[in-house]
Amino acid sequence: MKKFFKSEKGQSFIEFALVLPILLILVGGIIDFGWFFYNQSALNNSAREGARFAIVQTAKTERIELIEEKINSVTPGSLKPVTIEITYSNMQTPLLGDVTIKLSANVRVLTPVMGVFTGQNRTLSAQATMKVES
Repeated sequence: MKKFFKSEKGQSFIEFALVLPILLILVGGIIDFGWFFYNQSALNNSAREGARFAIVQTAKTERIELIEEKINSVTPGSLKPVTIEITYSNMQTPLLGDVTIKLSANVRVLTPVMGVFTGQNRTLSAQATMKVES
C-alpha cells in the first residue's frame, strides 16, 4: 500500500488534462480576436475608400452604382455580402454637402471553442463621412 501512494506515474498526464481546456480557450480567444480585429480594420478601410471614391464621383448620374462597385471591390471576401448605405447631406445638389457611407457585415468565428461563448456570428459595422469636393 505504501508503494501505491508513492507512485507518480500519470501525474503529468493529469496536469496536462487539467490545463488543456484553459489553454484551448486562451488560444481560441487570441485567434478569434485577431480575426475580428482584421475584419473590423478591413471594413473601416472599405468605408473610407468608398467615401473617398464618392466625394470624387459625385457629379456622375450613376454614382451610387459606382460607389457600391468600388466598395465591393476593396472589401475582402470574408466580409461579403456587405450591407451598404450611402447618404448625402444634400440630395438635390450632392456637390454641396457631405457623403456618409455605412457598412455592416456578418463575420463567423474561426474557432468552435469561442463560438460556444460568443455565438457563431458577429455583426461588424463601420462608417465614414467626408466633405464632397467641388
